[in-house]
Amino acid sequence: MSGGRGPAVRLVATASIVLLAMAACSSGPPREDGCNGARQRSGNTFYENNPTYTDRGDVASGATMSTPEAEGIDGARLDAGVSALAGNNSVQSVAVVRHGRFAYERYVNSGGMDQSNNVHSVSKSILQAVLATAIEKGFINSLDDTVSRYLPGYPNADRITLRNLIEMRSGLRWTEDRTEYRIEKESDWVWAILDQGLVATPGTVFTYSSGNTHVLSAVIQAATKTGTCQFAENNLLTPLGITVEHWGRDPQGIYSGGYNVYLNTREMATFGLLYLDDGIHNGTRVIPEWAVTAAATTTTTENGSGPGYSQGWWTRTIAGHHMYFAWGYGGQFIYVMPDLATVLVITQNTLRRDREVDSAAFVERYVIPALL
Repeated sequence: MSGGRGPAVRLVATASIVLLAMAACSSGPPREDGCNGARQRSGNTFYENNPTYTDRGDVASGATMSTPEAEGIDGARLDAGVSALAGNNSVQSVAVVRHGRFAYERYVNSGGMDQSNNVHSVSKSILQAVLATAIEKGFINSLDDTVSRYLPGYPNADRITLRNLIEMRSGLRWTEDRTEYRIEKESDWVWAILDQGLVATPGTVFTYSSGNTHVLSAVIQAATKTGTCQFAENNLLTPLGITVEHWGRDPQGIYSGGYNVYLNTREMATFGLLYLDDGIHNGTRVIPEWAVTAAATTTTTENGSGPGYSQGWWTRTIAGHHMYFAWGYGGQFIYVMPDLATVLVITQNTLRRDREVDSAAFVERYVIPALL
């Protein structure tokens, strides 16, 4: 590790973040929900074993229902596509929202409307909304603030900005799906992530990293003096009618940044619709418009012929239609298609994971033709 900070500095910095985490986790009476301890997992592994929860809320509330035909959708074409997807036994649901209405919803392979599963890295897109909200409410000054403004004394924190983290350009050494298993052995994950060492100048090289977004969660907790889950619930999720069944935490009490968040299919679609509607829900602005623009704007094309990346979202053009999407491990997708006035959700069960579906092929072969 390359931090170069003395043990006394580390102790002070770590103690500060622990106290903030304890305050965040203990605020208010205990409840059977994702932001307090009743459903907190045992063990300290970086990733969880992906159980299925039963949704605590009214999954039918807040959804304006319609039919494919009423929204100009070829339902038979979508049915054919979903039937093809269902040959993969881990596929659980497909939902389409068009013109602000739930126009298509189908559950397969024992999937259900009331099932809440780990959305994995889809929660990086949620974290982008939470971060933008913290900025708009004045808890965080700017994306161009350094991490050290909120986590003083942490390794490399004075060289990395919040923008570097959300755009996956921190410069920190990281190999996704490998480095995490070293981090989980450490007592302070945030310190260990920032102490990986810089292999590139911050802001110059794209490296996808769940470590980056976990540091962002620690920043949000330090800045707002409440848990990332609680802040998200109060300022983003509750206004949307979304109830988190579970949100993981690290050994320090920092809520998982960009993984281990559990939602149902309709909640994922509602979140996507917020972006399709430029950050407005039921006539009220929930997230700033600049966050929506940033989500749709590619910041890197370093993935060769694959999708680009923006701020917590992926971007691509399919059949001439520019779209951006939240993408979680094992087949969790929220596609936002602005010029088609459509949000698409696909989910897979990662506890009994089969191969991940080719979402781009599904969009091109079935979804877009069904919309035109």
